[in-house]
Amino acid sequence: MWDLEKVHFRQNKAFCLVQEKDQAPFFVSVRGQRVLTDRVGRAVWESLPGSGAQVCRKAKKDLLVSRRLIFEFLVVLSEAGIIEKDDHEERRRKRKKPRGQKPEDLVSVIVVTHNGARYVKTCLGSINKQTYKNIEVICVDNASTDGTAALVKKGFPGARVVPLKRNLHYAAGINRGIAEAGGRYLFILNQDTELDRDCILQLVEKAKNEERAGVVVPMIKFSELRGFLNGIGNQVNNHGWGTDNFIHCVDIGQFEDLKEIPSACFGAVMLKRAAVEDVGLVDTGYGSFYEDVDWSLRCCYRGWKIVPSPRAVVYHAFGGSYEGEKKLFFVVRNRLRMVLKLFQGRVMLGFLKNYMREDLRNFLSLLKHKNKRLAVCYVKAYLSLGFHLPGIGIKRLAVMRRKKGIRERDILVKNPSFYCCLQPHLNMPEIDTAVIRRYYRWSLLE
Repeated sequence: MWDLEKVHFRQNKAFCLVQEKDQAPFFVSVRGQRVLTDRVGRAVWESLPGSGAQVCRKAKKDLLVSRRLIFEFLVVLSEAGIIEKDDHEERRRKRKKPRGQKPEDLVSVIVVTHNGARYVKTCLGSINKQTYKNIEVICVDNASTDGTAALVKKGFPGARVVPLKRNLHYAAGINRGIAEAGGRYLFILNQDTELDRDCILQLVEKAKNEERAGVVVPMIKFSELRGFLNGIGNQVNNHGWGTDNFIHCVDIGQFEDLKEIPSACFGAVMLKRAAVEDVGLVDTGYGSFYEDVDWSLRCCYRGWKIVPSPRAVVYHAFGGSYEGEKKLFFVVRNRLRMVLKLFQGRVMLGFLKNYMREDLRNFLSLLKHKNKRLAVCYVKAYLSLGFHLPGIGIKRLAVMRRKKGIRERDILVKNPSFYCCLQPHLNMPEIDTAVIRRYYRWSLLE
């Protein structure tokens, strides 16, 4: 991958190494984000600066490890942004100008906002800096009370603001934006996102090259820890909540051959208008959460593909829009709603059984720990679900009539099987020997 004699590495001043008594070392960013490591990661850090070969020699002095392992740490730490490398050839490649686009390929960027004054400047500012210029920006404001709509009107006169009289939540905001949009491509964004300069260009090129792609999914990274993935699409299983694919992974090129995923995250996603006209709008019954999984499954049922575009990068302030009780209510209710509406037979029964068991365990645990506020969320979620059962049944019949012989299993089998090999320690990304050997080594061997 690199000539270790020519490539030089140095510590990134935005990070420092900390090791507390009897604890594993970890890197800490200036914003307080932590990344767990081990004695090999510490040895590499303390051997900087120097060429790759020099670092290997220094780090190996007190460690019985191979030169190859040191090299693997250098690659992953560098791509994670924890250390920096001086590579003239890479900088030259990055300076290449992207290809232009045809003027008829209008992209409608739909940003749904709600009390997002602290985020929306960054989001809309990054849209204005895109190398792809043939775009329109539609900001659907869900009755913000912090002046978000006024801020957008004043600071971004090119954006069209669509104010809603009350908060209809994310799904309805998306639909309203689609109704206002005129583009061939519809790029839906959370308010707490920031785009890489070539993001829209990469998404459009991918959409053009994949004939049956109804959806193109960017690579989403954490805005506070930019070397680590928030996800490339998402997935659901018959246990736990829906999860982002590859969360806490470092991109070292292992996603370039990823052809298809089962579901898109609507925090940042590009839809083809043709697919929306075929599949229909987002189900507003979800409010927020799982509306993206629902639409993705319906999209796959109609024979469209959901394809990733790893070179299109979006940064996300994870958890910046919904937290606490409101999020718990939506997630508990909506994962059951999704199963009742879209699944059949044993798959449906298996999902329902596991989800309801988990909910009961969590509810009893909250009561045991006297956390009544969160426990009440479970009660409210089930009551809301029961109230909406007739409407869910009607929508279920409509979905089943339009399926093109594609089963739930055909879609769920596309869940990336290797996303879960990086389970965060204390919700902290890890770059240590075990993770290097278990996950990154196989990508570096290719």
